[in-house]
Amino acid sequence: MRPRLATKADLRDVEALLQACSLPVGGIYREAVQFHVSRDKTGLLGCAGIEAFGDVGLLRGVAVAERARRAGLAALLVCALVADVRLRGIECLVVQTETAAGYFTRLGFTPVERAAIPHDLLLSLELANASISDTALLKAKL
Repeated sequence: MRPRLATKADLRDVEALLQACSLPVGGIYREAVQFHVSRDKTGLLGCAGIEAFGDVGLLRGVAVAERARRAGLAALLVCALVADVRLRGIECLVVQTETAAGYFTRLGFTPVERAAIPHDLLLSLELANASISDTALLKAKL
């Protein structure tokens, strides 16, 4: 169950889990997007991804299978991801969410105005296609 970097072989399962959780899947196969995953004998338990834009990362695709919820796996995946991206020089993470702002606030993210987000990040597939009025943007310094 320990999180690890996803391989190309994991991405189909990641895509299926994201779809099952009604999360966007656009661009997850791109090289700039990297996921951490957790599996058990029966399959994928959860995932958390990042899309890097220089020293800023877009946290995306944090999802946990129904059978593994309420065990702290999402936080474990995000922590593993943060530890990894710190080593790669990412200094700040941004997350966009329609339903989980409170959850990410508990993980140390704070609300941020869209105008304070780096321009390159706003051009990401995930942020460019989002309805601004339905989403919250949060940021965490690493």
